Amino acid sequence: MQLKLVFVIVDKVKAEKVLRALEEKGLRHLHAMPGTGTAPSALSELFGTGETEKAVVWGTAREEEIAGLYAMLDEKFGFKEKNTGIAFTLPVKSVGGPATLALLAGLDAVSGEVKK
Repeated sequence: MQLKLVFVIVDKVKAEKVLRALEEKGLRHLHAMPGTGTAPSALSELFGTGETEKAVVWGTAREEEIAGLYAMLDEKFGFKEKNTGIAFTLPVKSVGGPATLALLAGLDAVSGEVKK
């Protein structure tokens, strides 16, 4: 099982809706914080992040869930369009023991089964 950290950067006004949508899709350990752009305007235009206040949302997901998350972000929030947001993942390479991995992956630490 490969665990990923999922990051989503959106306009601040969309943050609550994005959080709810990610939670409904099964993302675990969701967090959000305010952000402001520091990239040069050329990069900002390239990434489609515009000039407004941002929210950085992140959580954990199993690798097999990522394609569905990206599809949902495009369907509900139009992420393929310019100035709608950006989403990316980073692999989790190491954690402090099997119980921590199970917690982050949404599994029961004893049985290894998916928690509902």
